[in-house]
Amino acid sequence: MLNTREGLIKVALGRIFPELIIRNIHLVNVYSGEILRGQEVAVWQGRIAYVGPGAKIGPSTEVVDGKGMYLLPGFIDVHGHADFISNPLALAKKILPTGTTGMLTDSHDICGALGPKGLKLMLDATADIPFRYYLAAPAVFPPLPEFEGEDVFTQDVVASFLANPRVLAVSEVTCWGRLMELEREFIAKLVYAREQGKRIEGHMAGCSHEKLNALISCGFTSCHESVTAAEALDRLRLGLYTILRHGSIRADLEPLSELITKNPHLDTSRVMLSPDWFSPQDVLKYGYLNYLVSEAVKFGIPSLKAIQMVTINPATYLGLDNDIGGIAPGRLADMLLVEDLENPLPETIWVGGKAVAHKGELTTDIPMFPEVRAQDWREGRIPRTPVKPEDFSIKSVGDTAEIPCIKMISKTITQPVNLTLPVHNGQVEIQGSPDLLKISLWSADGNSWLTGLLTGFGAVVGGIVSSIAHETHSPMAVGNNEQDMALAANRMLELGGGIVIYEAGQLVTELPMKIGGVLSTADLEELAQDITKLNTFLQEKGCPWDDPIFGLGFLGFTGLPYVRITQKGIVDIRQKKVIFT
Repeated sequence: MLNTREGLIKVALGRIFPELIIRNIHLVNVYSGEILRGQEVAVWQGRIAYVGPGAKIGPSTEVVDGKGMYLLPGFIDVHGHADFISNPLALAKKILPTGTTGMLTDSHDICGALGPKGLKLMLDATADIPFRYYLAAPAVFPPLPEFEGEDVFTQDVVASFLANPRVLAVSEVTCWGRLMELEREFIAKLVYAREQGKRIEGHMAGCSHEKLNALISCGFTSCHESVTAAEALDRLRLGLYTILRHGSIRADLEPLSELITKNPHLDTSRVMLSPDWFSPQDVLKYGYLNYLVSEAVKFGIPSLKAIQMVTINPATYLGLDNDIGGIAPGRLADMLLVEDLENPLPETIWVGGKAVAHKGELTTDIPMFPEVRAQDWREGRIPRTPVKPEDFSIKSVGDTAEIPCIKMISKTITQPVNLTLPVHNGQVEIQGSPDLLKISLWSADGNSWLTGLLTGFGAVVGGIVSSIAHETHSPMAVGNNEQDMALAANRMLELGGGIVIYEAGQLVTELPMKIGGVLSTADLEELAQDITKLNTFLQEKGCPWDDPIFGLGFLGFTGLPYVRITQKGIVDIRQKKVIFT
């Protein structure tokens, strides 16, 4: 680095020539909030050496004519999930040509699938590519140990990952209720993270004002869960960096934009944009952060402010603003050349001064993500084999049984409902209930499938089995036919993870997930096509949700209300009580 800095000084003083000059541009200065003309940008060994008029050109200097277009810093996603469904390398291949050059990605899904070695895999696989991935490490896993198994992220494990310079944060804390109970070891991990200068990603959906104060006192630094402008303003006023979310899980930018449009003098330097997560289908349809900027402008946010929310603001939050987030001397040369600030789809993208994409096409190589075999999954995730139909039976006595069920209200929200069902030969029967399905989660504790009942999904299907079930990712089966459920489970294990649907003893469709059972090795085009096929089948069978597969994956997620399936049984999340086992 010393030699690099000396070289940058020499270029700035005109003593040596730059490797690249970009001229004839409108420079978007995210530091001052200005658009400057007559500027040139000189690059040497991956960093910006000079910004201003009249840069010196040598005989081997590459000169790019910006043709009067705007030169922007590369976009940074401050809260991504590149460890879920589409792998981070396949994702980077698609979003890099749209202008996103860096991301802080959560890792709780890959860690749920593989344990701590999942985070190591993410770090290793994304280390030397033309895209800047930074990682957030879980402070605890699983979220609710009393229902989901013992914590595998001990203080020592967390500390070892936080020592990595690319691990910038503690991943979003969904189980913040444990902090309200003053769980000392949990608090100690957060204290340690803040002492190391790391951020703590919040997940404070539905928090009261008092609990917001308490969590910020624990060291929380950001939140992406606001759904109204008032909630966003509350978080901003309490010192949080506030993320306006607009993606596949929730698309709330229209109401959230009122944070700025109704408060024109508001300091927006701590406001950022993120999709949280985009499905492969939505990435292909919309793009990525370029789309969020255009949507923000559509909802009344000035284009320059929107650009700051995906460049200098996230870079400053992450403590990376001396390297990325702006176009200034000494910074890494991550830059975009765009024609329209209100729809900033780039013509050319540079990362570290190297052109990596042009007119929507990648011009550099990004490798494949390595497969992870089922035998390398986290201990306890692999069911005993073969899976048999009787594994999914629900036993009871008497002629009828009253059973608490999971009722889906939306693709992410549930509520409990009690149903009285007939019992024949000691087993609960569901065949006479058209909207009723069995839902079963593999339980390492009992070395068995723990089965309950699900209503509200809409699609009546023989058997769906998935190796995706937030956050533990124990295999989950849903269906009304035990034979189909067993066939689907065995096929999923043959694939090494994924989603499989059987109907009337026949394979309908399948989606392999050969990276720990939670990530596909496929490119986004193939992956989107396969997911669409799964979702279309379920929608044609009656499921009302826009993304049925996504909704199924959240039925085990204890970070959301109100009732979920866990390895201990069906749990009332608010009361922290098993209501059926």
